[in-house]
Amino acid sequence: MLPESRPMSYSRSELTWLVMPHMQNVLGSLFGGELMAMVDQAAAVAAIRHAGGPVLTAAIDRVDFREQIPVGALVTCSGAVDFVGNSSMDITVEVYSEKVSTGERRNTHTAHIVFVAINPDGKPTRVPRLQPQTPEEEARYEAARKHREGFRRP
Repeated sequence: MLPESRPMSYSRSELTWLVMPHMQNVLGSLFGGELMAMVDQAAAVAAIRHAGGPVLTAAIDRVDFREQIPVGALVTCSGAVDFVGNSSMDITVEVYSEKVSTGERRNTHTAHIVFVAINPDGKPTRVPRLQPQTPEEEARYEAARKHREGFRRP
């Protein structure tokens, strides 16, 4: 049985990959489609943790590509659930690129993704409420709530 609510910190995810030559684009940096797959996986882990079961990607709301990531870099995608509806979860993934030899780490991309929890029949199912517990979490929750209100249909 799922709990009625979970703290925001419960569902955080962090996945890391080494960018290899087969992952590059024609410019020699990480191909955008590879990055989007990484982001989707990190978001999925956060969504599965929060929902306590299977989820589906419902929407990739936004991906901000600020910097190229070179072959040989370490890419870390950190996902967090920012807001929940009945069955949906709004998730932010921050992407970091690290130069392995120096440890220099930069926040290169940010993505916002919506997932939906599903039951064994593939139908949407309710997720636990979300409990922000720090000022930073409260700010993320409120920003995500306002963002979602902007997408409501009349």
